[in-house]
Amino acid sequence: MDTKLTVTDHSFQTAFKKYGQAEVVEFFASWCPHCKQMENTMNALAKEYGGRVAVLAVDVETAPRTAQQFKVQGVPSFIFVKNGEILHRMAGVFSEEEVRKRFNELLK
Repeated sequence: MDTKLTVTDHSFQTAFKKYGQAEVVEFFASWCPHCKQMENTMNALAKEYGGRVAVLAVDVETAPRTAQQFKVQGVPSFIFVKNGEILHRMAGVFSEEEVRKRFNELLK
């Protein structure tokens, strides 16, 4: 996968299991200005790391159960998961360099 995969409460578990080795779960909302700020960074990294790290995009408005499952309290939030284990959480706006560092940690 070389782009973000948008998932819902219904499709999340299937996608999460399919791409379970290294993934970033991006929680966002369409009305969120900070989410829009991070969109280009996340799209670029999803493309760059395609095939090695899956990026699952979850709209908290249409997937509230998934957001609750991951205890998301604000958007944008990014959860970095390797082999089913949460390695790191980030919430807010970050530089591409900061996010890239977390992507690289998934590949170690």
